[in-house]
Amino acid sequence: MSVGIVLFSDDFEESDRDGVARALDQDKAVNLCVLLASGTVPDFISGTARDKFQDKVFEIPNIDFISGFHLAKEKHDSAMCQEIKVICKRGKEVDFLCQVFFTPAIQWNVVSIGERKVPQNETLETITEKVKDYFSNLKATDEIKFLQSSLIPDDVFFHGFSTRTGGLSTIPGMKSLNMIYTTAKRDPRLLIQENRRRLAIKAKFDVETLYVAKAVHGNTVYEIGMDPPEDGYDGVTSNKNDVTCAAPGADCVIILFADPVKRAFAAVHSGWKGTVLKIPAIAVQTLQDRFGSQAKDMLVVMGPSICKNCFDFGKDNVKQFENINPNCVLNKDREGNPTVDLKLAIRTLLQEEGVLAEHIDDTTCSLCTVEHPDQLFSYRRDGRPFGNQIGFIGLRS
Repeated sequence: MSVGIVLFSDDFEESDRDGVARALDQDKAVNLCVLLASGTVPDFISGTARDKFQDKVFEIPNIDFISGFHLAKEKHDSAMCQEIKVICKRGKEVDFLCQVFFTPAIQWNVVSIGERKVPQNETLETITEKVKDYFSNLKATDEIKFLQSSLIPDDVFFHGFSTRTGGLSTIPGMKSLNMIYTTAKRDPRLLIQENRRRLAIKAKFDVETLYVAKAVHGNTVYEIGMDPPEDGYDGVTSNKNDVTCAAPGADCVIILFADPVKRAFAAVHSGWKGTVLKIPAIAVQTLQDRFGSQAKDMLVVMGPSICKNCFDFGKDNVKQFENINPNCVLNKDREGNPTVDLKLAIRTLLQEEGVLAEHIDDTTCSLCTVEHPDQLFSYRRDGRPFGNQIGFIGLRS
């Protein structure tokens, strides 16, 4: 397991040299040791660390408590350290900071040498608010951009598909506008919330009433205001004008539905499993059942996804797509696996439910996620960890 160390140099004096050395001596397989200081890293700290770890030591001077810890985390994220030890005196305060910055994807522990009293006003809640404010003031390295289709009437609905630019995530596969928090990835919840807040400002919707599908690769569509399904859901729908429906994707197709007659809308995550389970058709049926929509009035836009040239699929399992439409399966005679046209499968399911062919846009926003690494996240291309874009839709006030 790769191990990283963060050491708060300001916490220690020359008399702590032996204690610091003992804390460092406990680690034998350290990949990176980051030394933080509000001024210059003291020589006794730098020397002790370099004697132990040589060129694996990285100093970050002239930095404050929160921004320094964030930069140290980014360094460890780049090295993909699985375990991080934080050496300090202000143990409780740093423990709060670790709870905010680290996810369960990282094993961490705080080693406090000669516990220093935490200011009474510092709690997990106050540290959380400080980190939240810190993220809100960070500058992104690029601009938020999202894709839109002219098929959905702009005077009735707002909508779009986020891309990967304009956020704060720094891990290569997740940089920079990662929209989804999971316990298996290293982006903290507050950072994802900030990424969403920035998208909401750009797209002019209320992030506090954003409902994002859980992407469990099923065929359940959740209506906002009802009890959420316990097993998760891949679609979100509503006809309220104060909410935003959204669904994630990172190769799977994100589908947006808009009915300007009944003023109903939905966002659906449709990967290969969900498509085979016919979630596009179930979304149409849900709009009909819940809001009285008619299929002929529905406007449907597909977002970024893996294209038919990149989506190779096991030969033994393509029959389930041929059952939807034989033309969905391509390159069957070549060596290796055939490929599957997910968008054609979805279009077929939609048209079978009565959605008009001219009311389906599967080109304007449907860039291939694999083929556009500068614009879009892709699990197939990047592996783990990977980020997610979202498609979003709601009613204008």
